[in-house]
Amino acid sequence: METNQKKSQHLFTRIAIPCKPNYSLLEKTYRKNQLIVTFGKIPSDEEVKEVKGYFNKMGIKKIKKVKCNCNMPVQLWLAKDIHTIVSGNGVKAGTGPGTKTVGESYSLNFLSKIPRHHWGQSKHYPYKNSECPPAKEEIITIAVLDTGIDLSIVDGGYISNNYQNKPGYECFGDAVNGWNFVDDNANIKDDNPGLHGSLVTQFIINQFKNSTKSVKIIPLKTHDRNGKGDLFKIFCAIYYAIAKGAKIINASWGFYHYEEAPVKQLNALIATLKDEGILFVTAAGNQSDADDKIARGIFAQQGINPSPFQLRNLAIHHFLPANLSKSAENLITATTSNGEVVAATENHSNVFVDLGVLADKSEKGDLLFEVPFNLNGAVEYVRGSSFATAIATGIIGANCDTKLYTRKTINKQSFIKNLFDFSENARGVALCKKFAALEQELIKDGVCVQKHPDI
Repeated sequence: METNQKKSQHLFTRIAIPCKPNYSLLEKTYRKNQLIVTFGKIPSDEEVKEVKGYFNKMGIKKIKKVKCNCNMPVQLWLAKDIHTIVSGNGVKAGTGPGTKTVGESYSLNFLSKIPRHHWGQSKHYPYKNSECPPAKEEIITIAVLDTGIDLSIVDGGYISNNYQNKPGYECFGDAVNGWNFVDDNANIKDDNPGLHGSLVTQFIINQFKNSTKSVKIIPLKTHDRNGKGDLFKIFCAIYYAIAKGAKIINASWGFYHYEEAPVKQLNALIATLKDEGILFVTAAGNQSDADDKIARGIFAQQGINPSPFQLRNLAIHHFLPANLSKSAENLITATTSNGEVVAATENHSNVFVDLGVLADKSEKGDLLFEVPFNLNGAVEYVRGSSFATAIATGIIGANCDTKLYTRKTINKQSFIKNLFDFSENARGVALCKKFAALEQELIKDGVCVQKHPDI
C-alpha cells in the first residue's frame, strides 16, 4: 500500500499545471478588465504614453490608470478586455506588448482571499488589552496586511505613528496610523465579521509580552469586510511598508495560482524587500472548496483525480506567495502542526513550507489556537494558517537578533537558526524543534516553532 508521501510524489511526476489552462475555469480568480503594469523604474509620462500606444495598437482603447496614491513603479490599468492580453482567454491572446524601454511587465489582478472562521460569532466579546506597552530599547516595526484593526479591542499603544519615510518613498504623508488600500483613505477600521486583522495583530503583539523588544504595528487594510482583496492593492501596501521602515511584513493570506511560472512581479517585489532587509512571513494557505474545484477541473483535463491530501500539497496545488518560499531567501511560509501532522485543512510541503506552529489544542482532528484576547474568563479557539503565520511573525520579531535584518543578505535560515539557539539566552527556552514525522513530506526540515511558555 502506498504511503501518502509516495502518492504525492507519484502524482507530482505526472502533473504539470498547464502553461495555458482553460481560463473559463479561472474567471473568478482575478478581476476582469484590469491589468497590473509594473515598470523597472518609476516611469515618465512619455514612457507611460509609449506603452499605452502599444495597447492601443492591440485594440485596447480608453485606458484608465490608477496609481498607489504614491509615485511607485506599479499601476493598475482599466479597460475593456485588457485582461485578455495576458490571460489568453480572448482573441487578443499573447504575452502583451513590450516597448523595451522601461522594463514593463504585466499581471492579472489576482484576487486574494482571507478564509472564514467562526470566532466573533459567539456571545463573548473581548475586553481591550490596555496594559500600556512598556518602552524598550529595541523596537521591531511590523506591517500587517489584512482587514484592518479594531482599536476598541487592540491597544492603540502598539500602533506605529512615528513614520519617517525612506528616501525615494515620500508618500502617504497624511497617514498617521496606517492606510486603507481598499477605499484609499486613512480609515483602518476592521469591519470583517470575524475581525481577522485584529486577531492577527493581537497574536503578533502577545508574543512580545515577555520579550526584551517592543513592537510597533503598521495596520494596512488590503482586504474588505468579506476578506477579499486584490494583488494591486497588496503591491501598493508592500511599497507603503517599505516606505515606513517595516522590518517584517505579515501576510496571512494568499491566492491559488494555476500556471507553472509564478507571478514574476510578486517575485520581484519580494526580492526588493530582500534588498531593504525586510522579512516576509506568509501563510501556507487553507482548504478552499471553490479553489479545489478549479484545481480538479484543470487536473481532469489530464485525466488525473487528486485526493484531498494531495490538493493540500503546495508542490501540486500552488498557492502564492507561499510557493515563492523555495527561491525567496527572505520569505518564510508557515502552517499549523502538532509535531506529527499538519492540520488537515491547511497546506503542506517539504519544499515550500518552512515552519509549523505548534497548536494550543487538538479537537476532533482540528488543530486550534486560543483566541488571544481577554474574553472575561471564556476560552474560544480559531484555526487556520493565517493565525499560525501571525504567531510565527510575533515569535520571530520578539526573539530574533535585530542584526539579522540586513540589507541584501537577509536570510530566513539565520532567523530559524536563531530560534533554535535561543536556549543559549537568559530565558533558556529553545523556540524551534525538529520533528522527524514532519520532515518526510509535510514541512521543510520538520521544523516547528512554539510560543514561549510564559505567554
